Amino acid sequence: MADVNDAIEFMQLSVEADSDNRALALIDLKFRYGEQWPQYAIASRGLDRPQLTINEMDSYIRQVTNSQRQQRPRIKIHPVNDYADVKVAKVLSGLMRHFEVNSDADNAYDTAFDFAATMGIGYWSVSHDYISGDSFDQDILINTEDNPFAIYFDPSSTLPDGSDAEKALKTAMMKREHFKKEYPGAQGSSFNETATGDSDADWETKNEIRLAEYYFVERQKAKLILMSDGTPLWENEVPPFSVLEQAGVSVIGERDSFKRKVMWRKQTAYDILDERELPWNWIPIVPVYWTRVKIENKILRQGMVRPGMDSQRMINFWQTSITESIALAPKAKWLMAEGQDEGHENEFKNANLSANPVLRYKTTDINGNQAPAPQRMQPEPPPSGSVEAAFLANQNLQRVMGIFDPNMQEGPAKSGKAVQAERNQSENSNFHGYDNLTRSLKHTARIILSGIPKILDVATTRRIIGEDGTPELVQLNTPDQGTDAQAIGKVLNDVRVGKYDVVMDTGPGYDSKRVQGVDSMMQLMNSPIGQKVSNVGDDLIVRHMDFPGADVLADRLAAANPFSQIDEKSEIPPQVQMQIKQLQAQLQQAQQQLQQAGEVLKSRSDLKQMEETAETQREHMRLTVKAHDIETRDAQIQRDVTMETQTRAHDAALGYKKAMDVEELKAHVALLIAKMDDNAEKAEKGDESRDSRIYERTHPSFPGYRIRND
Repeated sequence: MADVNDAIEFMQLSVEADSDNRALALIDLKFRYGEQWPQYAIASRGLDRPQLTINEMDSYIRQVTNSQRQQRPRIKIHPVNDYADVKVAKVLSGLMRHFEVNSDADNAYDTAFDFAATMGIGYWSVSHDYISGDSFDQDILINTEDNPFAIYFDPSSTLPDGSDAEKALKTAMMKREHFKKEYPGAQGSSFNETATGDSDADWETKNEIRLAEYYFVERQKAKLILMSDGTPLWENEVPPFSVLEQAGVSVIGERDSFKRKVMWRKQTAYDILDERELPWNWIPIVPVYWTRVKIENKILRQGMVRPGMDSQRMINFWQTSITESIALAPKAKWLMAEGQDEGHENEFKNANLSANPVLRYKTTDINGNQAPAPQRMQPEPPPSGSVEAAFLANQNLQRVMGIFDPNMQEGPAKSGKAVQAERNQSENSNFHGYDNLTRSLKHTARIILSGIPKILDVATTRRIIGEDGTPELVQLNTPDQGTDAQAIGKVLNDVRVGKYDVVMDTGPGYDSKRVQGVDSMMQLMNSPIGQKVSNVGDDLIVRHMDFPGADVLADRLAAANPFSQIDEKSEIPPQVQMQIKQLQAQLQQAQQQLQQAGEVLKSRSDLKQMEETAETQREHMRLTVKAHDIETRDAQIQRDVTMETQTRAHDAALGYKKAMDVEELKAHVALLIAKMDDNAEKAEKGDESRDSRIYERTHPSFPGYRIRND
């Protein structure tokens, strides 16, 4: 049964084991930020003497911590057994970067490293929580611990990353009224014991309640079973025999072991408010050490401050002495004969304060004797010993801190590379702190890896972030919906199986490497193989450049470059994909050559076809002309026949009319003759009738015709 006294007893044990380190750490922290004069010196100098603080130590520490910010260690995941997958390892690396970005882990790392550099130790913690109030999806968080004195870590831990810790305690304060609302009916009281750095008014007031989060490891005896497929299972996790038989798996070994559980409990000194098992395999509080050494069976921790305290105090003392000596030195005085300033006393008295360009004096003394012009007497310079001591104190501080400014060192001018090499040498003297940070980050990644199969245990879609900061959505633990028969039963990006380990990538960050890469690429472009490099990687060269539109231009170049279509997420290795792309490029080139040859053949065929078409057209024109001539001739013949027929018909009509006219004329003639005969008879008879007169009058052809006017 859970007992609140476990946490209280552990806290007392931690306080007893770590009290000296806590006391010294608090002094270190205060010293870095200005409390650099010891109490005996303050008391001996009194209130009327200056006590200057020239805090050079803080700037030296910031050189180290800011250098760490420019070269952050990066987490990479590698598979280590048959059930792990390289592709899933890349997804896990992207998930790690997502967790870091989502929880602002950079702040947690920087805060812990800054505390470690100052007083020897800093912390961050790992937790998990729901993404939002209306979601069942959870994310893993890396939390900033901005008060290392509120954390009580296992004093039995000896490893530099704290991975062997079995217990840890984290305390916090809560307003009493808030505590009563959140935990109604619970008793509240602060712990009976507090440690140095954790006992000021901000942590212990009548208006606040101290809460403690207690982490501890429980070990239970259990039997570990080894299956024939290499899978280790606890005895209570082994499926029934029928299931194993159906799957073709059997038990091949077993051994006694301990099942490790990490527990978490929130409590006061009297009540346990909450308790549960955590999904991690280690205590999720990660320490970052600077210098940690065991002396006489006691662990001593320190940062950069403690070794440099004396040098910094010397700087403060000698700078104060120089300032004090100058401030107390007599003002510059005038040397003149008595009576030379008569009438001009105020002018000489205020000469140091006035901007008057004229200073008048008398050329004779009080007795009327000729006297030289007044002379200014220079004051005593600052003591050279104090100036030299202040300079030496500054040099000592640099040596103790292990940080040198190459620009301040005497000697001939140095090249930029030489200056950078000396700066790198200064950083190497404090590299152990950076290396300890890397170890702690590696342990953090292992903690997160141990919890991913339990937290991300269902099919889901999550964001991952690439090394260059590019985000992407991927499916986790999702059955493959492909039509390929080999995909049946396969799960995409299954993070619940397989064993993975962590490898840390140190050195310059992605942006720094990108800038350095551009310089190297441009040098390579000017080499004899520059053209070959440009043919296969022109898009990569442009993509690494830092100017507006570089990505757009790189995308356009990549669209025309078959080698840029390599899919890093494909199960086909990149080398094989590259060979396939090369073969495809060769095949495409061959197809283009065939197409060009076909176009040549086609042009020749088209020319022949054009010749045949022209000949056909000429023959068609010839036949058309011939047919037109025949048609024209036939039309002419038809016209001639028609005209001839019409002419004949016209002639026949004219002949007929003529014949009719002749016949009519003959009839008339006959009639005339008959009448003439009749008239002749009548004439003979002497009886001219009226008809004969009319006839004679109307027919000129009648013999004896004459015009008459009757």
